Amino acid sequence: MANIKVLVGSTYGNAKQVADDCADQLNGLGHNTVVLEDPELDEVVAEETDVLLVCTATIGLGEIPNNLMPLYAKLKDNTPLMPEKRYGVISLGDSGYQNFANAGKQMDELMQELQVQRVGEPLVIDACETEDQEEAASEWVSGWAAQL
Repeated sequence: MANIKVLVGSTYGNAKQVADDCADQLNGLGHNTVVLEDPELDEVVAEETDVLLVCTATIGLGEIPNNLMPLYAKLKDNTPLMPEKRYGVISLGDSGYQNFANAGKQMDELMQELQVQRVGEPLVIDACETEDQEEAASEWVSGWAAQL
């Protein structure tokens, strides 16, 4: 089973709740999953980390939340290539905004630049269309975990 780090980008707690639920589900499937609310570069690049799961909301004009932005900047600046690692993205947003789910898109692009291998397609949860974000994420995680 995989050692998974869940990288959370959250301001109001929705993405954190989704991340916690996903981690519980992944742990129940036998994975070793840890949620990181303020992820650090050394935790991400650590050899024992097999898989990264980004779970982020989008703030402002399409920005990455403040708690995830320092990691994004460090990864962008240091560019540690990680082709041995895999990742997935859960992006929460509201399609009523112009830059809907942009933080997830930015994290996905960065992971690809760092040569991290994406597992499955990113999940985009639209608050305008999805009543139960945790349920939507749970369904996605089931399929995603089967591909690990």
